Amino acid sequence: MNKRERVLLGMSGGVDSSMCAWYLLQEGYEVVGITFNTVSPLSSPDSTKFIDDAKKLASQLQIEHHVIDVYNDFKSNVIDYFLDEYLLGRTPNPCIRCNETIKWKLLVEEAEKLQCDKIATGHYVRLHKDQDVFYIQKGIDPTKDQSYFLWNLPQATLKRCVFPLGNFTKSQVKEKAKELGFVSRSQKKESMGVCFLQGTDYRDFIDEQIPDLRNKLSNGKIVNHKGEHIGSHEGFPYYTIGQKRGLQLNNNQGECVAKIDASNNVLITAPKNSLFQDHLVLNEFFFNDDRFLNTKKYVDIRIRGLDAVPPTPGKITIKNNDLHIYFDTPVWAITPGQSIVFYEEDYVVGGGIVDEL
Repeated sequence: MNKRERVLLGMSGGVDSSMCAWYLLQEGYEVVGITFNTVSPLSSPDSTKFIDDAKKLASQLQIEHHVIDVYNDFKSNVIDYFLDEYLLGRTPNPCIRCNETIKWKLLVEEAEKLQCDKIATGHYVRLHKDQDVFYIQKGIDPTKDQSYFLWNLPQATLKRCVFPLGNFTKSQVKEKAKELGFVSRSQKKESMGVCFLQGTDYRDFIDEQIPDLRNKLSNGKIVNHKGEHIGSHEGFPYYTIGQKRGLQLNNNQGECVAKIDASNNVLITAPKNSLFQDHLVLNEFFFNDDRFLNTKKYVDIRIRGLDAVPPTPGKITIKNNDLHIYFDTPVWAITPGQSIVFYEEDYVVGGGIVDEL
């Protein structure tokens, strides 16, 4: 490797991206940090503390650092998408949306402007190359593996990626941070889930963004799978497939949400054991290897990102431009809007988004 090869690193101010910068320097890269400000100018000063943390770390390591305000684009492409999906009765994964419209798109664009050969992030994944095809590979720490969220990265992006943390566990990274004197970073509370929710329930976020929504949609009908009116609900966006919490049922006999009729503000319920599926059709999907487009393939399938349940084996095949998925073991509570990700061993080979059930 050219010892002064420039790499653009996405920096959030947390321990992962901070240690990522240190590891890259040890590998001989010339590191250029960049922080995307996705926070509304109306937010409290505390909400942008991550920018100051990133600047401070860059100064400590004596690396170049840039801050770009992307709030308007983030709002229209990610936050509004998030809200719109819930208003359609779907359960979105905004991180997937952010990858293609904000984070990775801008990392590539800014790398070009700043004359950086590579781009890097603090994701706990690895990069694997096989016959000129690049794959996201699971990180060695199963509790931190983030491969599920990167299924839609194209080859042009993957070939420029560097993931220094994929060969470490989270505890190793935090221990190294302490050893280097980054004690405050190693003890910093880790952000979990959707970044712009800042730890709050998505329902509260919807109420904050659309203040009159709950009043408009309260007392919606709950109808069981037989068509019987069995109760009421607070508004369809506050529920997802498989949910039991918050259902105001006249006689709860193990019913949970099976379908959301957004246009009529109606929840259709069914017994929990009826929500298992062994077949699914996707019309929106992506593969990083063309061989998956031409023949039946057996893969491991993950239907949720932060799910402790192991992936489900299954077969995928394309018919009439739709992707058909056949699960070896039926899976529970698949939800429109969520991502389905395909693996061969530890390698992400593609994914898709559930449209309708």
